[in-house]
Amino acid sequence: MKKITEELLGKEFSSMTISRYAEELDSELNAWRDRPLKEEYLYVIVDARYDKCRVGAQIIDVAIFTAIGIDSQGYRRILSLDVSWSENNSSWDKFIGDLKDRGLRGVRVFTSDDHPGIKHAIKKYFPGTSWQRCQRHFLVNAMDKVPKRYRDRVHDELTEVWSSNTWEQAKDRLEGMAERWSGAFEEFSNFISEEGWETLTVYKTCPKEHRKKLRTSNIVERVNQEFKRRGRVVRIFPNPQSCIRLYGAIAKEWDEDWISGRRYMEMEPLWIWEKENAPKEEEHAPLPSDTSLNVKKLIVA
Repeated sequence: MKKITEELLGKEFSSMTISRYAEELDSELNAWRDRPLKEEYLYVIVDARYDKCRVGAQIIDVAIFTAIGIDSQGYRRILSLDVSWSENNSSWDKFIGDLKDRGLRGVRVFTSDDHPGIKHAIKKYFPGTSWQRCQRHFLVNAMDKVPKRYRDRVHDELTEVWSSNTWEQAKDRLEGMAERWSGAFEEFSNFISEEGWETLTVYKTCPKEHRKKLRTSNIVERVNQEFKRRGRVVRIFPNPQSCIRLYGAIAKEWDEDWISGRRYMEMEPLWIWEKENAPKEEEHAPLPSDTSLNVKKLIVA
């Protein structure tokens, strides 16, 4: 950091001055990362990537967690960014639990890959909230279960399933695909029939206009690509805090650009869709007058 600062400003700085600058930057970034989430975020997408970091005398891979939310006005926001020793159940529990503690509410659907820690944490902190399995990750898992020469066919058939207009159409296509592959590739067929429905959640949780942006975690992947591009210069981070410092500064800048830029989604289709799909209250017909009278007599008796 001392070397970079001197190259940017063209003069030398003492180690104490550099340390003070780092502390001020960390304080600002931590305040942003820990800020209360006062708005409702209707859609949340989470993902993780890895970077090499020096811890003591060892160089290990650390996980960088990122959560992006879409608020009720249709703007993207980076809700959280954190670093952990690994991507496991307890680290995802802490990450998603922290979102809950900071006030995350109103979530219609979470989108992520199939990591069990994510699903467990969502059920724990946001019970009843829908979860969409990232179709891109699912496609990679699916193609790994068939010989290479069949992967283009798997890609085309799953793409057809996910291009459906309705839940019923997608379900029928998925079931048909599983049946067609049940002969020579029983394991693959079972994978499609047992887990493929997890990729269809968007059909029951949001309008058609929003599905394309919520069916994968690509929105986080684009942020991860920028992290990777910037982190490639560092190669090995000297400690986890330096990792948070660099990526936190990038994430904060992106977040400020997003909130002051164009809307990511128009939210009017969601309000219309929710109104059309709201559960209808059962209409209770009034009891006949004689029945009401009999009820009153029983109560008096």
